[in-house]
Amino acid sequence: MQRVLNKAFFDRPTLDVARDLIGKQLCRRLESGKIIRARICGTEAYDGFEDRASHASKGATTRNVVMFGPPGRAYIYLCYGVHWLFNITTREKGYPAAVLIRAVEGVAGPGRLTKHFQISSSFNDQLLTRVGGLWVEDVDGEVSPTRIVATPRVGVNYAGAEWAAMPWRFVWEKQE
Repeated sequence: MQRVLNKAFFDRPTLDVARDLIGKQLCRRLESGKIIRARICGTEAYDGFEDRASHASKGATTRNVVMFGPPGRAYIYLCYGVHWLFNITTREKGYPAAVLIRAVEGVAGPGRLTKHFQISSSFNDQLLTRVGGLWVEDVDGEVSPTRIVATPRVGVNYAGAEWAAMPWRFVWEKQE
């Protein structure tokens, strides 16, 4: 049995969590009892009040209040009225930060990922645990830091050139 990542893993600087999630395993138990697992290959960090690309840059709202809560919780929101996107909160309560899970092995794109894992708003503000049906596991075989590439985030041009260019997207570049 793999070790489930707990609150302490997520109660750290957001960029560290985003990088360290690469290679971990996202897990979802479906209503049928079947468990879907896939290793995380892409993440994006959204960190604090200053981050103009973050939903929290203008303060707490009904939509983003989960980002201000404790670490290790699901922050789920609807993007473009079509796709649910799955984030995990980081850092201490009161500091708005989260990591968007962008891709897992075999599934690229945060909207496709939530469809594959059947993740919807019902998970919003839920602690990531086996009991809750959505969690992240540590797995054997760490990803070499030389295989993790930092790039600018995707689709955040609205935040201005400086924030759009932040290399806060992490991608696992695997050898074929």
